[in-house]
Amino acid sequence: MTLQFPSDAIELDVLAGFLTAVRSEFPLTERQPTAPRMHEQFDVPQPQPGFEITLEPPNALPRTWLISSDGVRLIQLQTDRISLNWRRADDAVPYPRYATLRRDLGRYLKTLRRCFDETGRKMPPVDLTEVTYVNPIDAPGPSRGGGHPELAKIVNRVRPRPRKSFLPHAEDAQVQARWRIPGNDVGAGGRPVGRLYMTAAPGVRPPTGEPIYVMTLVGRVIPAGNDESAAWRALDTAHEWVVLGFKDLTTQDMHELWGLREKE
Repeated sequence: MTLQFPSDAIELDVLAGFLTAVRSEFPLTERQPTAPRMHEQFDVPQPQPGFEITLEPPNALPRTWLISSDGVRLIQLQTDRISLNWRRADDAVPYPRYATLRRDLGRYLKTLRRCFDETGRKMPPVDLTEVTYVNPIDAPGPSRGGGHPELAKIVNRVRPRPRKSFLPHAEDAQVQARWRIPGNDVGAGGRPVGRLYMTAAPGVRPPTGEPIYVMTLVGRVIPAGNDESAAWRALDTAHEWVVLGFKDLTTQDMHELWGLREKE
């Protein structure tokens, strides 16, 4: 999950202070290329996100990864954002759930604000929030001809292969789509405030190399105000659309396989 600030908000002194403050929890660091800024516009057609090449000026701060000793938790910090990620390193380690990650992100945001205060500057308001879920999925039944399972078994927006069709079952497939998220906060007036992005693409499960599909859902929501509570409401909306969107996009067969039950 990510909270984005106006461009170039986090400078070297704030970054250094934050690194020192969380060193005991995140002793490992890595430098990564800077991620491009996120934008959501609704008045003009917006292309699907794709590969983007950015050239960093020589004095640009890097995107810094702060990694826990077990490699499971990851904070990403760059000039315009703070992100908290959870990565599965061992099946024995349970996923901590959104509420836990949200609480931890709030704690790190408080630390970041203190680092701003120590420099005599005020932390700027959040201008965009993001929640990302990456879901590796095994489809029920055997693969066909050593390829991937039929994507229609997983994603209910995809039609299965018609009977008596000329083409055989596809070796693999990929689908992507996006939806506008309407605003419900006071002042939104029903205008869209974000988007949900979905991609389902073929992959393999290590270390066996078993063919699977990876469904990635990204919810992005613009806060309805400059106060911190607006940012948390936007993050909660992004999470709601990711979770309910995943259930809505996957088939009943998958729900039965996972043991999902419809709420009354």
